[in-house]
Amino acid sequence: MAVVKDLVGENVIGWGSHFFCKMPGDRKRVAWHQDASYWPLTPSKAVTIWLAIDDATLENACMRYIPRSHLLGHLTYRLSESDEANVLNQTVEGIEILEPPLNVELKAGEVSVHSDLLLHGSETNLSQLRRCGLTLRYCPPDVTAGLGWNAKGVIVSGVDPSGHWANAPRPATD
Repeated sequence: MAVVKDLVGENVIGWGSHFFCKMPGDRKRVAWHQDASYWPLTPSKAVTIWLAIDDATLENACMRYIPRSHLLGHLTYRLSESDEANVLNQTVEGIEILEPPLNVELKAGEVSVHSDLLLHGSETNLSQLRRCGLTLRYCPPDVTAGLGWNAKGVIVSGVDPSGHWANAPRPATD
């Protein structure tokens, strides 16, 4: 949590988590994208902790980042619903004019941290190894969520002065 607080401040909302697995021989790729394009959060201040459940290597399609791309703000993307090999429906094109991609190889148990505006993606997993990661999503409480997403927010550090995030009470029993 200290890393997230260093990035967003003492007050932190946890609002989502998701497992991302690429099975052995999976021919799906994740095109270059910014997470902020998919989320009804304003302003863009979300942070993702990506916890490697399995080793993430070049062989099994580790994530790739474009360094410093988060500094460019929201980028234009192309909808790519007809591309069945692309897991997502958005693709940011023209990345060749940016810095070269950085491969984010991690051992199981290690984490990477990225902004919702960082361009990232991954290639196809042609290996015989699974690549699984767990994402943990956080933001400061001054971020507002549309589409009812604030209902799933939990205060994980500090307070929510706005009261925007639901912060459902913890269960009293098992």
